[in-house]
Amino acid sequence: EELGQVSVLCQNKDASSWKKAAGILANPKFEKLNFKKIFNAYGDNIYYNDPDRANVYLGGGATPKNEQSIAYLLRNDVLTNVENLQAELAYLLKDSTSSEDKEQPDDLLAYASSTKISMDKYLELVPPSQMKLAQQMLAKN
Repeated sequence: EELGQVSVLCQNKDASSWKKAAGILANPKFEKLNFKKIFNAYGDNIYYNDPDRANVYLGGGATPKNEQSIAYLLRNDVLTNVENLQAELAYLLKDSTSSEDKEQPDDLLAYASSTKISMDKYLELVPPSQMKLAQQMLAKN
Protein backbone atom coordinates (compact mmCIF):
# COMPACT_ATOMS: atom_id res chain seq x y z
CA GLU A 1 0.00 0.00 0.00
CA GLU A 2 2.69 2.50 0.99
CA LEU A 3 4.89 1.57 -1.95
CA GLY A 4 1.89 2.22 -4.21
CA GLN A 5 1.51 5.66 -2.62
CA VAL A 6 5.21 6.33 -3.20
CA SER A 7 4.84 5.35 -6.85
CA VAL A 8 1.93 7.77 -7.33
CA LEU A 9 3.74 10.58 -5.52
CA CYS A 10 6.84 10.11 -7.69
CA GLN A 11 4.74 10.40 -10.84
CA ASN A 12 3.54 13.86 -9.77
CA LYS A 13 6.97 15.24 -10.70
CA ASP A 14 7.01 18.01 -8.10
CA ALA A 15 9.21 18.55 -5.06
CA SER A 16 6.27 18.61 -2.64
CA SER A 17 5.13 15.13 -3.72
CA TRP A 18 8.70 13.86 -3.70
CA LYS A 19 9.13 15.08 -0.10
CA LYS A 20 6.03 13.12 0.89
CA ALA A 21 7.40 10.01 -0.88
CA ALA A 22 10.76 10.45 0.85
CA GLY A 23 8.91 10.80 4.16
CA ILE A 24 7.15 7.47 3.64
CA LEU A 25 10.42 5.75 2.72
CA ALA A 26 12.14 7.30 5.76
CA ASN A 27 10.02 5.04 7.99
CA PRO A 28 12.36 2.62 9.81
CA LYS A 29 10.54 -0.36 8.32
CA PHE A 30 11.99 0.63 4.92
CA GLU A 31 15.58 0.52 6.19
CA LYS A 32 17.28 -2.40 4.48
CA LEU A 33 17.78 -4.60 7.53
CA ASN A 34 14.25 -4.03 8.88
CA PHE A 35 12.71 -4.53 5.44
CA LYS A 36 14.60 -7.81 5.03
CA LYS A 37 13.39 -8.94 8.46
CA ILE A 38 9.78 -8.29 7.40
CA PHE A 39 10.23 -10.37 4.25
CA ASN A 40 12.17 -13.09 6.05
CA ALA A 41 9.64 -13.34 8.88
CA TYR A 42 7.08 -14.31 6.30
CA GLY A 43 9.16 -16.04 3.61
CA ASP A 44 10.71 -19.46 3.65
CA ASN A 45 14.31 -19.88 4.65
CA ILE A 46 16.12 -20.57 1.39
CA TYR A 47 19.32 -22.52 1.70
CA TYR A 48 21.46 -24.19 -0.93
CA ASN A 49 23.37 -27.36 -0.08
CA ASP A 50 26.06 -26.41 -2.61
CA PRO A 51 28.61 -24.32 -0.67
CA ASP A 52 29.38 -22.29 -3.79
CA ARG A 53 25.77 -21.10 -3.88
CA ALA A 54 25.00 -21.00 -0.17
CA ASN A 55 23.69 -17.75 1.23
CA VAL A 56 25.92 -16.94 4.19
CA TYR A 57 23.11 -14.99 5.87
CA LEU A 58 20.75 -17.94 6.08
CA GLY A 59 21.47 -21.01 8.13
CA GLY A 60 19.58 -24.24 7.68
CA GLY A 61 16.39 -24.61 5.74
CA ALA A 62 15.72 -26.59 2.61
CA THR A 63 16.66 -26.37 -1.03
CA PRO A 64 14.16 -23.92 -2.50
CA LYS A 65 11.30 -24.75 -4.80
CA ASN A 66 10.91 -22.75 -8.00
CA GLU A 67 8.26 -20.48 -6.42
CA GLN A 68 10.53 -19.79 -3.45
CA SER A 69 13.39 -18.82 -5.73
CA ILE A 70 11.14 -16.46 -7.69
CA ALA A 71 9.86 -14.91 -4.45
CA TYR A 72 13.43 -14.47 -3.21
CA LEU A 73 14.49 -12.76 -6.44
CA LEU A 74 11.45 -10.48 -6.35
CA ARG A 75 12.17 -9.62 -2.72
CA ASN A 76 15.72 -8.65 -3.64
CA ASP A 77 14.44 -6.56 -6.54
CA VAL A 78 12.08 -4.69 -4.20
CA LEU A 79 14.88 -4.12 -1.67
CA THR A 80 17.25 -2.81 -4.34
CA ASN A 81 14.67 -0.52 -5.90
CA VAL A 82 13.57 0.90 -2.54
CA GLU A 83 17.20 1.80 -1.83
CA ASN A 84 17.47 3.33 -5.30
CA LEU A 85 14.26 5.29 -4.72
CA GLN A 86 15.53 6.65 -1.42
CA ALA A 87 18.82 7.76 -3.00
CA GLU A 88 17.20 9.26 -6.09
CA LEU A 89 14.63 11.18 -4.06
CA ALA A 90 17.39 12.61 -1.86
CA TYR A 91 19.34 13.61 -4.97
CA LEU A 92 16.39 15.22 -6.74
CA LEU A 93 15.23 17.06 -3.64
CA LYS A 94 18.71 18.42 -3.06
CA ASP A 95 18.98 19.41 -6.73
CA SER A 96 15.50 20.99 -6.84
CA THR A 97 16.56 23.74 -4.46
CA SER A 98 19.85 24.65 -6.08
CA SER A 99 19.53 24.52 -9.84
CA GLU A 100 17.41 26.19 -12.47
CA ASP A 101 18.45 23.45 -14.87
CA LYS A 102 16.65 20.71 -12.97
CA GLU A 103 17.31 17.00 -13.41
CA GLN A 104 14.65 14.94 -15.11
CA PRO A 105 13.04 12.35 -12.84
CA ASP A 106 13.35 9.48 -15.36
CA ASP A 107 15.37 7.28 -13.00
CA LEU A 108 13.00 8.04 -10.13
CA LEU A 109 10.01 6.99 -12.21
CA ALA A 110 11.78 3.81 -13.32
CA TYR A 111 12.67 2.86 -9.72
CA ALA A 112 9.15 3.60 -8.49
CA SER A 113 7.61 1.53 -11.27
CA SER A 114 10.02 -1.38 -10.77
CA THR A 115 9.40 -1.38 -7.02
CA LYS A 116 5.64 -1.50 -7.44
CA ILE A 117 5.73 -4.15 -10.18
CA SER A 118 8.09 -6.41 -8.19
CA MET A 119 6.07 -6.05 -4.99
CA ASP A 120 2.83 -6.80 -6.83
CA LYS A 121 4.39 -9.91 -8.38
CA TYR A 122 5.73 -10.98 -4.99
CA LEU A 123 2.31 -10.57 -3.40
CA GLU A 124 0.65 -12.57 -6.21
CA LEU A 125 2.67 -15.59 -5.02
CA VAL A 126 1.23 -15.40 -1.51
CA PRO A 127 -1.83 -17.57 -0.75
CA PRO A 128 -4.74 -15.40 0.52
CA SER A 129 -4.77 -16.97 3.99
CA GLN A 130 -1.09 -16.23 4.41
CA MET A 131 -1.52 -12.71 3.02
CA LYS A 132 -3.50 -11.73 6.13
CA LEU A 133 -0.71 -12.99 8.37
CA ALA A 134 1.91 -11.07 6.39
CA GLN A 135 -0.16 -7.88 6.53
CA GLN A 136 -0.50 -8.22 10.29
CA MET A 137 3.26 -8.65 10.63
CA LEU A 138 3.89 -5.62 8.44
CA ALA A 139 1.45 -3.50 10.44
CA LYS A 140 3.38 -4.30 13.64
CA ASN A 141 6.66 -3.08 12.14
